[in-house]
Amino acid sequence: MGQALSAPRAQRWRTLRAAPAQPTLRDGSNRVALVIAPHQDDETLGCGGLLLQKRQAGAPVRIVYITDGSASHRGHPTLTPAALAALRQGEARQAMHLLGVEETTLIFLGIGDGTLAHLDLPTAAEVVEKIAGLLRQVRPDEIFLPLRDDGSSEHDASFVLVQRALALAGLHPRLFEFPVWAAWNPLRLFRPLGTSRNVWRVDYREHAGLKRQAIGAYGSQTEPIAPWEKPALSSEFLSYFCTGREYFFER
Repeated sequence: MGQALSAPRAQRWRTLRAAPAQPTLRDGSNRVALVIAPHQDDETLGCGGLLLQKRQAGAPVRIVYITDGSASHRGHPTLTPAALAALRQGEARQAMHLLGVEETTLIFLGIGDGTLAHLDLPTAAEVVEKIAGLLRQVRPDEIFLPLRDDGSSEHDASFVLVQRALALAGLHPRLFEFPVWAAWNPLRLFRPLGTSRNVWRVDYREHAGLKRQAIGAYGSQTEPIAPWEKPALSSEFLSYFCTGREYFFER
């Protein structure tokens, strides 16, 4: 998790770090924040530092996990998709506990991982209605979710589903997008850098150890599962999320 970045990727990443940014994304203790994570770990990778700061300030936070996370180890000889889904849900609960987010505020929709970009029209409409119902219930002032063009079909599809749900619910919260897979390919950050009205920065360096612990709670992703010898997420990839800073694009 502390491995140094390769030179080309580090140079591209500095494109974002050198970008003009607001001093911080305020805690907003009187604002309801909703984090929408396509998979169990996206919320910790992309905004774990922000979540920690919001909870320390007493801000209300809800987390919605759209998929069941069951597709990260396709073809594994012993770990079934159902077992993996249960494992990742438990990891999410542990990670959020470390960041101060109560278990009662976690919502698992359980949509099949790997299907979001290929939902038929009736199923997509059902998912949109589910999300819209949650939006009406929570009535968030702020929504945090992965970039609309993050480089993952599941993340990109999640953004579209959330947009449709917001329109259906008739709500207009502020949207803050964070990079996950785009952090691996910072060229994807050029468009949001050029089209966002605000680029917000959260500095969580004094609590970086807690975020690393929360990432580590996702052992199914950060450690190899025998007999496989490599983890789902490489140490180089994870190092992008342990810099002490998080960035959010408001368009």
